[in-house]
Amino acid sequence: MKEIKAFIIVLILSLFVISCNKKNTNNSGSITKKAPLKVGMELKWPPFETITEDGKPTGISVDLAYELGKYLDRDIEIVDTSFGSLIPALETGKIDIIIASMSITKERAEKINFSKPYFYFSLVTLLNKNSNIKDKKELFSREGLKFVGPKSFVALKIPKEKANNPKLLEFDDKSSAVLEVVQGKADAFIIDAIAASEFYSKYPEQTEILWDPVEQAKIGMGLRKSDTELLEKVNTFINDLEKNGVYKRLAEKYNSIIDKSLPGQTLDFYTTPIGDE
Repeated sequence: MKEIKAFIIVLILSLFVISCNKKNTNNSGSITKKAPLKVGMELKWPPFETITEDGKPTGISVDLAYELGKYLDRDIEIVDTSFGSLIPALETGKIDIIIASMSITKERAEKINFSKPYFYFSLVTLLNKNSNIKDKKELFSREGLKFVGPKSFVALKIPKEKANNPKLLEFDDKSSAVLEVVQGKADAFIIDAIAASEFYSKYPEQTEILWDPVEQAKIGMGLRKSDTELLEKVNTFINDLEKNGVYKRLAEKYNSIIDKSLPGQTLDFYTTPIGDE
């Protein structure tokens, strides 16, 4: 009788193991693996999303995607997609997530879910060197400063709303606007940090950069509205970027590269929100 009971127990355990194995195998009997997480980004924006000389994806966003893959225990497949096609690609299932320096906006959030922000892209100010403006507070409090910018550009919208009786000088393009600052006909040009650095490198004797951020765009990962479980995991991953050493690893690899495009700056420039919010 004992032998029969023992045989039944062994049989039940065997069936349980077989059942578990079936859940992790395909029809051919081989062990299945989670499908790669398809990450969409446009590989033409160094140092965040670009390619090596031999065509391999590289950059801060690429490494961040691989860090996410480790956290989720999933392989990562980088899918090079034009920026304007990223949301349609996500909606149609061609990609699973967007990690592409995409700013969180109300219009985009109507179509997709955004994670918590993980980077902050700042607008800074290119100044005429004789302006003697020390910080953002002085930029907006000094009366009658001349701000310059292209038509319908945020460079003029911000001082119109925040500056003290500013004079707004409107031009057709960035190059014409910058020349006004270079020649001393304007005091300030609010612009993205990389563009400000490029203009400064051309006119280092006439201009300087006020690195105190005027405004920031919050950068998030984009997911399908239906992928709430993945969104929760991604948000947990983002919450722990500093604690888990991800920011540190990215900084060690990219600080010197960031310094080339933004002299004197490090990854902290992209990870620190205004007001340390």
